[in-house]
Amino acid sequence: MTEPSFAADDRSLPLRERKRLRTRRALADTALRMFTEKGFEATTLEELVEEAEVSKSTFFRAFPAKEAAAIEAEAQVWTACLTALEARELSGVVLAELRETLTRTAAALEPDWDRRYVATRRLILTAPALLAYVDHYRTGVERQVVAQLSGKLGLDADDLRLQVLAELTTTAWSVAARDWVRHDARGGRTALVERLHGAFDAVPAALGLSVG
Repeated sequence: MTEPSFAADDRSLPLRERKRLRTRRALADTALRMFTEKGFEATTLEELVEEAEVSKSTFFRAFPAKEAAAIEAEAQVWTACLTALEARELSGVVLAELRETLTRTAAALEPDWDRRYVATRRLILTAPALLAYVDHYRTGVERQVVAQLSGKLGLDADDLRLQVLAELTTTAWSVAARDWVRHDARGGRTALVERLHGAFDAVPAALGLSVG
């Protein structure tokens, strides 16, 4: 299960939880820097924990694998999105509700996320293992979206419509974010949100395409 999204300086959280989140962020930042400078495969876990000045056990309390630390900026989006979706009371067209949940999530991420996400996506392009890990991670996100929609809509989790909606959501993100990164994140978060709206709007338009 993806954990709720909170900032490490959120004073509503207990001190112990804030410390845990700060450790997680420090590890992710160190990992992204080292993987970018030296390469993902070339950087060992031993080197990473030594640089971050933590033990391996501390690392594995924060992340299940080296790959997870590398894609933390990606995971942050979906952690926050799933938390927001769980709290949201759905009304009207479900795909539009998913679009609004995801775009509001993206807009609310802290300013430094842009830089980290661009660096993360560029890193992923250099390491096939990371690309595979992101695909695996998003599959888990889709399962959680299906589970939430199933409960909210009173539909069986095997309903293919729910799977299609979940996969359309992650695909819209992939298309929009990839284009945003390709343009060096110009326009900032506003440009990303605009691309997200465009990607979701393209779904019915694409389904209506015909030849002849």
